[in-house]
Amino acid sequence: MLPLDAYLELQKFHDELVGIADTIDPAAAPLPGVRKPEQSRRRALARVFRLWAQQIERSLVAT
Repeated sequence: MLPLDAYLELQKFHDELVGIADTIDPAAAPLPGVRKPEQSRRRALARVFRLWAQQIERSLVAT
């Protein structure tokens, strides 16, 4: 079991990762003026951040 302060820090880190992913590639709509190859790169990078956030979330739920 994690100490409370470690749990809270991991939760903050999770929220930051999700925020970064949403900044890189907003889930709502593609960014205007961004070409398809650039949008693909952004989407792939955002996916990495979202997967990382999901792994942290699973760890938090498991503790």
